[in-house]
Amino acid sequence: MNQRIVAFTGISGVGKTTFLCRLAKLVDFQHLTGGSLIAAARQVPSEGRDAIRYSDLDDNQRLLIEGFILTRDPNSNLVVIDGHVVIDDGKGLTKISSEIFRALGVSFMVHLESEPERIAANRGADTSRSRPTYPSNVLKQHQVISRAHAQAIADIIDVPFFIVTHKDIDQLASLLIAE
Repeated sequence: MNQRIVAFTGISGVGKTTFLCRLAKLVDFQHLTGGSLIAAARQVPSEGRDAIRYSDLDDNQRLLIEGFILTRDPNSNLVVIDGHVVIDDGKGLTKISSEIFRALGVSFMVHLESEPERIAANRGADTSRSRPTYPSNVLKQHQVISRAHAQAIADIIDVPFFIVTHKDIDQLASLLIAE
C-alpha cells in the first residue's frame, strides 16, 4: 500500500475541520489535527490545544512528528493532517519549516481559503477556542502569507499544491480519489 499524506492547511478560523468533516462523507481518510498530534506526544488531553501556540515552536514541531508516528494508522490509504504552515502566537506569524512536512512524508499540500469576514465571524462564533482577534484586513494579510508559505513548502519538498474554498469539496474529493 502506498499511503498518501495530505497537509490540509489554512489560517486559524478558516474552517479546516468543518471542511474535512464534510469531505469525510465523500472520501475515506484518517483525519489528524496538528494540536491533537502534539497533545498525543505530550500525553495530555487535546482540550488545551490553543495554549500550544504559546509553547516553544521547535519543541511543538518535534512533538507533532512524534505524535504523527504514534497516531497515524498504517492501514489507512489516505491521511489528512489538519494544521498550519504559519503559527500566530498573538505577537506575529511564525513560519513552519518545510522540513517538518518532509518528515511527515507529505504527498501534497492543500490550502483552504475563505473571505476574511467569514474567518473573523468563525473566530468570534467559536467560544470553545481562544484565538487572537483581528480585523478582516489583518486576517486577509495572514491568509496571503499562509498561502505563499504553503506554496513555498510544496515547492521545496516537491509536491503538488492546491488552493480550495468551501465550495470545492467535490473537486477535492475527486482529486483525492483519483490520486
